[in-house]
Amino acid sequence: MLELLAAEPHGLNLQEISRRLKRTSNELFRMLDVLVRRGYLVRQPDSAYVLTLRLFELAHRHPGVDRLLDCAMPHMQALAGRTGQSNHLCVHHDARLVVLAQAEPPEPMSCSVRQGAHFAFHDDRVSARVITAFQTGEQRDQYLSEVLGSRRAAPARRRALIARLEATRRRGYDEGPSDTINGVVDICFPIFDRFGAIAALNIVYLRQRDSRVTIPAAREKLRHTAQAISRSLGWLGRANGRPGDG
Repeated sequence: MLELLAAEPHGLNLQEISRRLKRTSNELFRMLDVLVRRGYLVRQPDSAYVLTLRLFELAHRHPGVDRLLDCAMPHMQALAGRTGQSNHLCVHHDARLVVLAQAEPPEPMSCSVRQGAHFAFHDDRVSARVITAFQTGEQRDQYLSEVLGSRRAAPARRRALIARLEATRRRGYDEGPSDTINGVVDICFPIFDRFGAIAALNIVYLRQRDSRVTIPAAREKLRHTAQAISRSLGWLGRANGRPGDG
């Protein structure tokens, strides 16, 4: 009911809600009454139910970035300890890739990316590709134009990138040699909340003699970590949005 009314600025009456949701008025009336008493809805003089600002107030008590970090950091720290490799969390912001957080392993050597670092949102960044691959609709088109760069991309380059993004979406992650550092393999999975892909979690796998886990083992641990963070953010695990399950 809340999702339905969120799309109706002038509200709906009980009969209209009942028809839209394919439920009887008797089923819905008591729930509507509770939502009114709790302050989520108000009933207008014409009997239409309209959303109040209650959900807005609740959302701003727990800002999105803070919630993402609260959910992610314990899992990221555990992942660093289990793999012996560093990992970091990136989001898209203002046509840039921003590193919100990073976790270091106890090993004396690792390859890490500084928290707070900004990078161009381009196709040479695995996190940018993963975030773009799991968008839909207009958002995907916007991100696609950004990862291709401001200049008009050659058709062959555009086709190659789209093919790679589609393969990433089917596989559920992206992986390959770092585009910037020799001897490093980037392994990256999307992070979802209730509404879609919002971040990318990346292991910066440094190939060294004393590595405790293999790349396939690190990938599986990263897969489970991305799923755990996503579930804590409200991800429902639907087929079109499954971190690591294609």
